[in-house]
Amino acid sequence: MVDVSIILVNYNTRGLLKQCILSILNMTKGINIEIIVSDNDSTDGSAEMIKIEFPTVIFIENKANLGFGRANNIGISFAKGKYLLLLNTDTYFLNDAISIFFDYMENPAHQDVACCGGDLFKPDGARQASYGNFPSIFDAISQLGFYRLYPVYYKRYIAAGALNYDNSIKKVDFICGADMFLRRSMMDRVGYFDEDFFLYFEETEMSYRIKKSGLMSMLIPEAKIVHLEGGSQDGAYLNLRRIKQFSKSRRLYFKKSHSNFSSSIVTCIFSFQALLFYLFKRNPDYLKVAKTILNS
Repeated sequence: MVDVSIILVNYNTRGLLKQCILSILNMTKGINIEIIVSDNDSTDGSAEMIKIEFPTVIFIENKANLGFGRANNIGISFAKGKYLLLLNTDTYFLNDAISIFFDYMENPAHQDVACCGGDLFKPDGARQASYGNFPSIFDAISQLGFYRLYPVYYKRYIAAGALNYDNSIKKVDFICGADMFLRRSMMDRVGYFDEDFFLYFEETEMSYRIKKSGLMSMLIPEAKIVHLEGGSQDGAYLNLRRIKQFSKSRRLYFKKSHSNFSSSIVTCIFSFQALLFYLFKRNPDYLKVAKTILNS
């Protein structure tokens, strides 16, 4: 019997994929695991690397870049585990996080928990957003600068991305999509990723359904994971291709979880935010950002 099926979605991240798999194999002790790679038509030699260096890994060759959610769903369809760990390839473990998740979920007192995740760090030890509050109109308005009036309240109860600063296990709205440990028996009823999302917000929407079903998502800080996501904020913000996809998915999230009206309001707020950046920074690229958000 497989205790945990680990699903890795890969798209041209050969080196990171290898590092992630080695981390899984080196750190995980005492439980039966299987590793499944759902590959989105990579051209960087990922397939050859897996077949030669990790012959026991199940490698699924998708014929196109299917996006994050759909590729995960395909990987899940191959899984035999009692639990599922949806893990980004740009992660590696600092301890036996999988066993920590497994032991927590096996505790009969935690039968209402459908999802848990660990504490995320940058390679230099700085904290990363490990969980978040569900996106809201209040959050969008706060990001116009009003969060400075209530910074503590904003970080704890409103921010979509939250840093963890203590070791207490806590109930959260959603776990970062980099490491979602799922109870399969519950998720088979709730449903996995909505394939209308190509990238971004798919884990948030799934977590919204988890909570709506009366189930819980929990942060387990004892499990420690490095997540290599990064880049300069301005550089990421001005990447119009990323902005278009992110805004499209955000609009879709609000439409599915709230209403068309909420979706339109939030889109207008973030477009207005880009215009404010233009006024303060005098960078014409922010006008392109505003237009991209509105047209997403």
